[in-house]
Amino acid sequence: MGRCLIVANQTLGGDALDGVVQARIDEGVGSFFVLVPMIPPTEESSVWRFGFSTEANPVSGGRRSPVEQDLQRREARFEAQFEARRRASKRLEKMIATITSAGARASGQVGDPDPVAAVRRVLEDRAFDEVIVSTLPAGLSRWLKLDLPNRVARMSRAPVTTVEAAAADA
Repeated sequence: MGRCLIVANQTLGGDALDGVVQARIDEGVGSFFVLVPMIPPTEESSVWRFGFSTEANPVSGGRRSPVEQDLQRREARFEAQFEARRRASKRLEKMIATITSAGARASGQVGDPDPVAAVRRVLEDRAFDEVIVSTLPAGLSRWLKLDLPNRVARMSRAPVTTVEAAAADA
């Protein structure tokens, strides 16, 4: 029984990733660890509507004194971090349920907003037979611009599979 690391966020629950995960289960992979790097809501793709949905909770404000503006910025950062963690946790829970209902074991965690750092931390403690990096389509994907799949390949002893969501879904 193989062990597979999935690194994804907005594409969790999308057709492309679900198809690859089902194929791995059919091939005998029995254990998945899902890593969901937090993405601040302001950095999420606003045009991506596929995968697991989460309710948005936008932060807004008005004109204030410099002290109030500073406090407002701090509160907005805290709220953005809280919202990023909430969205990532919700997607993680749904993906774990999807994998377990398909017959495999699954666990996971919400990770650092820096996907490279998040993967590095997981690989320090665990070994995998494959790493699947699931990204938005090339024109939308910040992770592809960061060259995340190749950076993960250099950190991992396991082969890395990149699953790019279909541009037609965007």
